[in-house]
This record gives sequence, structure tokens and C-alpha cells, in this order.
Amino acid sequence: MSELRTVVLHQSLIRPLLLGGAERTLAMINGVISSALIFGIGSWQAGVLGVIFAVVVHWLLVQLAKKDTQFFDIYKRHLQYQDYYPAQACHTAPPPIIKYNRI
Repeated sequence: MSELRTVVLHQSLIRPLLLGGAERTLAMINGVISSALIFGIGSWQAGVLGVIFAVVVHWLLVQLAKKDTQFFDIYKRHLQYQDYYPAQACHTAPPPIIKYNRI
């Protein structure tokens, strides 16, 4: 009898890339927008608004990542698909090859 083969799956290979519990790309975009609000405008009101924006949006991104850790990648792929796939081929398509079985 042969023994069953075991394969080690390291968690670093199958774990999603998260930054602070949120999807990495969206968390970095949130950080850039928040830092632009905080440091770009230069008033203390904009700084407070930037901090509140960062905290609220990051919390929302963490909630999204709990539901689906690859939400943004799936959404980007969804945008590439056509809106409508016709049920019939185009009139310029070549005719199908039909094979006859002659007995």
C-alpha cells in the first residue's frame, strides 16, 4: 500500500493582500485622498475633515473586505465585459462547417 501524499500550503500563498483589514489597493487610494485633504489644503478644518474621511472610508472598506476580499478586482473585471452578448452570430460570420455521415 502506498501512503497518501501531503502537500503543505503556506498561508502566505493563499491569504488575500489586506492593508489594515481593507483591500490593499483601495486602502492606498483612501490614504492618498485623505492625506491630500489633510496636508494639501492647509487649514485645520480640512485636516479634521480628512481624518474623519479616512476613518469612515477605511471602516467601510474593512466591512467590504469582510464580505469579499477581492471585491475591487472583481469589479474591475466586471467593467471589461460587454453589456450585451447577442444570441446569434453576426451576418458577416463564416457559415458553420456541417459534416454529413454517409453510410
